[in-house]
Amino acid sequence: MEWLNTNSRTGFSLVEVLLSAAMLAFLVTAMVGALIVGRESVATSGAQNRAVFLAEEGLEAARDVRKDAYANLTDGTHGVTMSTNKWVFSGTSDTTDIFTRVITVSAAGTDRKQVVSTITWQQTASRTGIVTLTTYLTNWMPF
Repeated sequence: MEWLNTNSRTGFSLVEVLLSAAMLAFLVTAMVGALIVGRESVATSGAQNRAVFLAEEGLEAARDVRKDAYANLTDGTHGVTMSTNKWVFSGTSDTTDIFTRVITVSAAGTDRKQVVSTITWQQTASRTGIVTLTTYLTNWMPF
């Protein structure tokens, strides 16, 4: 009878070891997955914050163009650049690092323009990020 108890305990220990190893493998996999997703989220949110700042800068550039002369706010798609310490429209888009900015100006009534600043970038190999901000600018000095 003694030998029966010994085998029973050994078999039970083997089951415990296998169960513990499976639980450890599951926990390690979950931790690694959480780490990878967390790192990707931090990188994505950092890029999105930078895109928002670039979009706001695009709207401020359009305000600066309007400040010089309302007639300079021509309808269409534009990029922006600095020229002699002033923002000016240049081309159809501009690029900063991985971000592409397009400023779209369209008529929104008499002496009023809609300005849309759109930033796009490649977040991952299969995902494109986009941020769009909109404002309206008026001809506050029509005379």
